[in-house]
Formats: sequence, C-alpha cells, structure tokens
Amino acid sequence: MSRRNIYLGKRVRDTGKKGLDNLREVRDICKAILEDYKKKKIPYATAMRRLVFLRTTVIKRSERLVGKKRKAYAIVRKYEEQLRRMRK
Repeated sequence: MSRRNIYLGKRVRDTGKKGLDNLREVRDICKAILEDYKKKKIPYATAMRRLVFLRTTVIKRSERLVGKKRKAYAIVRKYEEQLRRMRK
C-alpha cells in the first residue's frame, strides 16, 4: 500500500516541502474552504468537515501542542468559528 499526501485545497500552492510545513499554507487552505462555502460551491457540512479534518488529522493532537502546531491549531479553530458565524 503506498502512502499519499493529503491536500485539502486544490488552489492552495504548496511551498517548501510536500505537505503542510508552514502556517501560511494552513491559513490559505482555511481561506479557500471558506471562500468555496461563500460562493456556494460546497455546503456548510462539507466545509466544516474539511476544517475539522485539517485540525484533527493533519495537525495531530496526539502529543502536546507546541510552537507551530499550537498556532496552526488556533488558526483552524478561528476559521471554524467564522464558518459557524456565517451560517447564522
């Protein structure tokens, strides 16, 4: 079985190494998900699933969150809240 990289945003350019290696990529993926929801390309449930997937799988919480992981986790949580407010 081969391992593949998981990409959530097709329009987000990968910088540096493959996968998420900086906070700008995390922020750009979150923005792309919210933008797709605003343009009605994806429903609310799909947008929220993608954000939760990004938070729980790509930014693993199995270990203590430190440094960049803590910041990335906070960024995704902020965008989840924005999505919830947009739905109201």
